[in-house]
Amino acid sequence: MVFGIDNTRKKPLPKLKELIKDRVITIEDVTDWLRTIYEIRFFEEKVFDLLGQNIIKGASHLYAGQEAVAVGAIAAIERGDVIGSTHRGHGHCGAVGNKYADTEDDRQKHWNSMMAELMGKETGYCKGRGGSMHIAEVDKQNNLGSTGIVGGNQPPAVGAALAEKFKQSGRVVLSFFGDGSTNCGSFHESMNMASTLKVPLVAIIENNLYGMSVPFSGSEVDGTLRASNIEDIAQRAVAYDVPAIIVDGQDVVAVFLAVSRAAEKARKDYQMTIIEAKTYRWYGHSRSDPRAYRTKAEEKAWHQRDPVTVLGNKLLSESLCTQEQLDEIKDRAFNTIETATKFGMDSPWPNPADVAKDVYVDETYPSELIESDKEMSKKVMEAAVAFEAAVSKSTAKTKKEAAEQAKALIKTQFDMEVMNIAAAVSAAQAEEMRRDKRVFLMGEDVGLYGGAYQATRGLLAEFGTERVIDTAISEAAIAGAAIGAALRGMRPVAEIMYVDFVTIAMDQLVHVGAYNRYMFGGKAKVPMVLRTEGGVGRCIAAHHSESLEAWLMHPPGLYVVMPSTPYDAKGLLKAAIRSDNPVVFIEHKATYGQLGPVPIGDYIIPLGVADIKREGSDATLVSYSRMAMYCLQAAKILAEQHNINVEVIDVRTLKPLDVKTIAESVRKTGRLITVSEGFPHCGAGREITCQYMEYEFDDGSHGFDYFDAAPVNLAAADVPPPMSEPLENASIPSVEKIVETVKKIIV
Repeated sequence: MVFGIDNTRKKPLPKLKELIKDRVITIEDVTDWLRTIYEIRFFEEKVFDLLGQNIIKGASHLYAGQEAVAVGAIAAIERGDVIGSTHRGHGHCGAVGNKYADTEDDRQKHWNSMMAELMGKETGYCKGRGGSMHIAEVDKQNNLGSTGIVGGNQPPAVGAALAEKFKQSGRVVLSFFGDGSTNCGSFHESMNMASTLKVPLVAIIENNLYGMSVPFSGSEVDGTLRASNIEDIAQRAVAYDVPAIIVDGQDVVAVFLAVSRAAEKARKDYQMTIIEAKTYRWYGHSRSDPRAYRTKAEEKAWHQRDPVTVLGNKLLSESLCTQEQLDEIKDRAFNTIETATKFGMDSPWPNPADVAKDVYVDETYPSELIESDKEMSKKVMEAAVAFEAAVSKSTAKTKKEAAEQAKALIKTQFDMEVMNIAAAVSAAQAEEMRRDKRVFLMGEDVGLYGGAYQATRGLLAEFGTERVIDTAISEAAIAGAAIGAALRGMRPVAEIMYVDFVTIAMDQLVHVGAYNRYMFGGKAKVPMVLRTEGGVGRCIAAHHSESLEAWLMHPPGLYVVMPSTPYDAKGLLKAAIRSDNPVVFIEHKATYGQLGPVPIGDYIIPLGVADIKREGSDATLVSYSRMAMYCLQAAKILAEQHNINVEVIDVRTLKPLDVKTIAESVRKTGRLITVSEGFPHCGAGREITCQYMEYEFDDGSHGFDYFDAAPVNLAAADVPPPMSEPLENASIPSVEKIVETVKKIIV
């Protein structure tokens, strides 16, 4: 289907009296729109003044002049619908808060919380943690929150709409964003995903003509260029084959009618619409902006189309209000903002002792579960040894036949299935999808192909395309959509084919997924898993072979999990899917075929609990993922050939890190060697060592006190992963190097 562009600015609008007569709106609706416009305007004027006095600090991007867009759009939706906002988000927050205010007291409290937030006070919507660019009430007003990253709010809005479609809630999502973001990759990824997945989204472009200082389609001022060769952004809707509407963004009635149409299409037909609202910001990009890129004549012309004036004139010309009544509305709005300002000034500052509160959802595991995992892990290791012995002693004619015989033996003796890591990952996802209807998968090639490494094999056949979603190559949209869906109550598992590609999705993963809970005052949860794989071993060079776990350990708010065995892969992934925190789950490409015993039945492995895979007394090897297996091989050689008994700890979860288990081991052995495939500088091994040295035991001693030798950090060479196999092997720690390192520090 080919959709056109409906330019409503070229058509006459119905009179207010007609809309009231037809019961589309009431006179109370219209006067409340005007009051809200005034409240947003007075709020912004007050913020501008307080910024000058340094009472409000930081950057603040004012919405004055654009009020008709937020007010008209939010008036057109229902309570329970969802919005996504931007760094210029005071108007969106203001309008949606009024929508949820049942009384005058509710309304005043709403504006109080907004002003207090901008002042950084404890009574603000986000407890002072978000401020101007991140203002939102995310739990009670269905506001996904605003973001300081241009275009950063678009992918989560798509995911939120996908969640509402999946739940068949009948809800729609409004995604507000500016003209500047339409030149960002996130815009194109998001609009394409929304159109192909047919989600109930209304994308509202607030085209105020300038992205900071760069005119969107040109300016009369010498020295300015342009951001685009088109004047109407709505033209881009053709690329996504969705309908588009151009609307006068200074006329709240025009916006209301356009969004009403679009919301109905989204609600009934899951049809996305792009709405371009032509509008204008009275102030510059921020308070320090001198607006040198536009002329005084242009500003004057737009001020004649002030949303206050446009709506006020409608009410007067149709004899729906007197000037006295309009003045009354204005005065009431002014007093609301004055009261909010006093409230903010009088409010307390946040307690510095709470600075680390609400970064993560607190998660604990019963001690019985932790002990059960320890016992099961030992049993799994015994079964693994038995499996290897059975294969090596087999008289079968082929390796496959020997493996099948050994698998049957393990099932009989240990009640465990032997499978590879790819199968374990697939099984974990299948079990969680059966257990919880909120779990779904999305990513590149996860469906028909079963994943690049067969880690989603068979899931499409069982769960269908609604819950196993093949997407375009759109890493930012994949990650962001998963986050948006998680914010709306789903439990998505998003796959990024290679960890190298996570770099493209880092904005969404960090600035939205990791920071959302803290930034919005602990009022949100992001229960999503981002699955990916990394590491060398297939000679595919630097862009497909990195180990970037240290990057992902750095930002607060993320869990980072890296399994080394099929048992760990299945149990940890199931725990990650059940977690209320965003989890990055990294598998190693060279281990997908690695066989190992897995208990039959449902089990999870607690996140943040390390596994002692081999007990020892002479040194402690701490590792994870494939390198944990290398450490076990090295430990066997050291014991059999050199009479050295090392303890091997697989941390399994890099964040949160079980430093207690590491500390108790190193206090016993006196020696610490970390082994990682990641890059050496600022790497995981150095972080593990640092945390150990700072660890305080019950007696007041510290990890540093128990070293009998300097700690060693074995990591990848400081080079991009090379393609050539000899170079690739040389770029990471080997079993032989681990053996020699242990021998050296023990001698």
